[in-house]
Amino acid sequence: MAKKTIAVDLDDVLSASAEEFVRFSNEKWGTNLEVDDYHEDWTVMWQVDRETEVERAKAIYDAQLIRRFKPHHPYADKVLRDLANKYELVIVTSRASALRDGTEEWLQKHHPGVFKKVHMTGFYDTFLHKPFKDDSMHKRTKGAMLSEIGADYLIDDQPKHCFSAADIGIKAVLFGNYKWSRDLSELPNGVTRCLDWHEVEQYFDLQKN
Repeated sequence: MAKKTIAVDLDDVLSASAEEFVRFSNEKWGTNLEVDDYHEDWTVMWQVDRETEVERAKAIYDAQLIRRFKPHHPYADKVLRDLANKYELVIVTSRASALRDGTEEWLQKHHPGVFKKVHMTGFYDTFLHKPFKDDSMHKRTKGAMLSEIGADYLIDDQPKHCFSAADIGIKAVLFGNYKWSRDLSELPNGVTRCLDWHEVEQYFDLQKN
């Protein structure tokens, strides 16, 4: 019997991405951001225009910031390795394809041998070269890719991705205690909130393979 597939997000699920992002921003541009201030649309977070956003994004890419991200929590690796005995684990990330090498190196360093494949959605592939003028890129969801790869579960910190998964019958874990999901009073059927990796472990202990 084939193993079921768990798709795992990377930023703010496996890595403490927002934490390092705001630290870098505060040091380089004198902002006064906290993790709760992080927003996928950086113009909203920084209160700047698109041109400034692109300039700062290039500085972040050039600094190879993703290589500095710390693991979200050391217990994650233990949970992932236990899950890999029962499921096939893959990464599904919204990161630009240009970040693949750094992403795979980070995974090899912190979770070697755990993930079968890294899927990158490509939502932002043209961002630095052809900046979009609205928030259309930020509205895209992972539902289509999850369906394409045959995922049975998703672990993600962004509600929109969890909701898009649930809409097509994929069970979703809404991960973390972040401002962008904290105030959701009700979750749709098929979406379960897990605040940390201990709760993720408990969630999958209750699932039937």
